[in-house]
Amino acid sequence: MQFSVIVPIYRVEEYLDRCVDSILTQTFSDFELILVDDGSPDRCPDMCDDYAAKDPRVRVIHKPNGGVVSARNAGIMAARGSYICYVDGDDWIRPNLLSFVSNRLSESSFPLDMVIFAADIVSGDRYIPFLNGMPEGFYNRNRLEKEVFPYLMSDRRNGFHTGTAIQGHTWNKVCRRELQVEHYVRDERIRMFTDVPLTYEILLNCRNVYICNERLYMYNVDNPNSILARGKSNYLTPSFGCLISYMNEHMHGYGSEIDRELNDYPVTLIMRTVRWRLMTDTSLRQAVQHVREGLNTSGMLDYISLKGLPFKPWLFILLLKTQMDYTAMTLCAMIMRFHRHCTPNEKNDADKSSKKPEQKV
Repeated sequence: MQFSVIVPIYRVEEYLDRCVDSILTQTFSDFELILVDDGSPDRCPDMCDDYAAKDPRVRVIHKPNGGVVSARNAGIMAARGSYICYVDGDDWIRPNLLSFVSNRLSESSFPLDMVIFAADIVSGDRYIPFLNGMPEGFYNRNRLEKEVFPYLMSDRRNGFHTGTAIQGHTWNKVCRRELQVEHYVRDERIRMFTDVPLTYEILLNCRNVYICNERLYMYNVDNPNSILARGKSNYLTPSFGCLISYMNEHMHGYGSEIDRELNDYPVTLIMRTVRWRLMTDTSLRQAVQHVREGLNTSGMLDYISLKGLPFKPWLFILLLKTQMDYTAMTLCAMIMRFHRHCTPNEKNDADKSSKKPEQKV
């Protein structure tokens, strides 16, 4: 069997038929579909069983609710295909996804560890292309180390951003099952950005990857029950603290560039949270209070070394580490006001990072 398609399911009753039907009607038939009911409180468990009764390719796992990481892990351990891919229960895929990936696998002169494709972001009747940031083609280990890994989790080439080489999502990737079994996420307390540790740890252990911009996945952003919809731009939570701790434990030591990126990554999350707090809280004092509470509960500052940071992030983190929160956020607020009021040309001159979009993870 070539593919195992895993669908973690929780409160997606309205979307599940479209999702499952898009998988069962694939033009390529050598696959199994694993529906993981993560204790869903709606009709999803019965709908899963109905599909299994009608199609022998469907297998159902019913389990208590444990979150996306837990559901994904249950699917990984049950998978029998040579390659695994994921579809979120409120999304769907194009009919040729598996046939396209199978053709790329057979065309390669060497075994591929991962195939990465593109997607459409769907909102109502709007389809927005979501493309990869790397040129299309085959990447061997040497090319991955030179062109991808230095910009995987953070990118300093034009400012200070989260990585732009390859997005952290699991849903636009098909990966060899052995790598998934070896590098599945062990910490099920991670409830946000759950794709990131799995995707990046596997990538760091890949020998060969194929990247393309064929838009094969339909990513639905209209589900009000999704983690994306319910989440806020607050990355200072215990879950994110677990995420940063886990990434440091499992990815540290893959080279100086990766170690630098692991240090940069929580800095970018803290900075994004601060900007969001300054835009949404009613006062600077309230924003400072919320940020300090988040820093204390997440423990993310403990994972950041000042050594090697560019000056602006270095100063910002230094102020936070020395409990000078009000000064740090006052400076941040002043910079934000400057960027709102300067002209586009002035803004580009003052901060060329404005040309680079932040990673959607």
